[in-house]
Formats: sequence, C-alpha cells, structure tokens
Amino acid sequence: MPQLNIEDLLKKMLEAAKGSLTKDWQKISGVATSSLKALAQNLVDIEEMKLDGTITQEKAALMIDMQKNTIKIVMLTEKGLGLLAVEAAINAVIGVVKDTVNTAIGWTLL
Repeated sequence: MPQLNIEDLLKKMLEAAKGSLTKDWQKISGVATSSLKALAQNLVDIEEMKLDGTITQEKAALMIDMQKNTIKIVMLTEKGLGLLAVEAAINAVIGVVKDTVNTAIGWTLL
C-alpha cells in the first residue's frame, strides 16, 4: 500500500524552499511551486511503480536526478538567483522529505 502523499510532500518541500529562498521567494514562488509539485508527483509515482515492480532503483534515481536538474534550470532562469542559492534550496527541499521517501520506497533514493 502506498505511503507517500503528494500534498504532504509538497507542503514540506514548499516550506523548505521558502525558508531557503526567503528574500527571493516572492519572485520565484510560482515556478518553484510548479517544479516542486512535479517532483512530489514523481516521488509518488516511483513509489507506486516500485510496488508494482515496474521500476528499478537505477531508473528511479535517474528520474529524480533529471527532475532535480530541471528544477535547477527553471530556478536559475529567474533574475538574481545564483547557483549556490538554488542548490541550497534544492538541498533543503530534499532534506525535509528524504527520510520519509526513502523509508516509504525502501531504497536510498534521496
């Protein structure tokens, strides 16, 4: 039975991103929310595919890496956001859901 909930994941990820990007949050919130919603959905999808036996750990890791790179690119297109700030935000986002996701999926994915 799936354990991950997209709304719970998204709420935690948005709080972490907002905390990390405090001064820039207003200008980045729209694209950040959209990007993080896609990441949360991918995490839920990976859990379901693992339960169904239709994904390997390697493919799941690749999906997550691609999603993180997409988030980085999207956020870097915003004026004034530097690479270090974007990477810090992504690390904060991953950090708040890491244990929950890895436990639910049963792999060290994040």
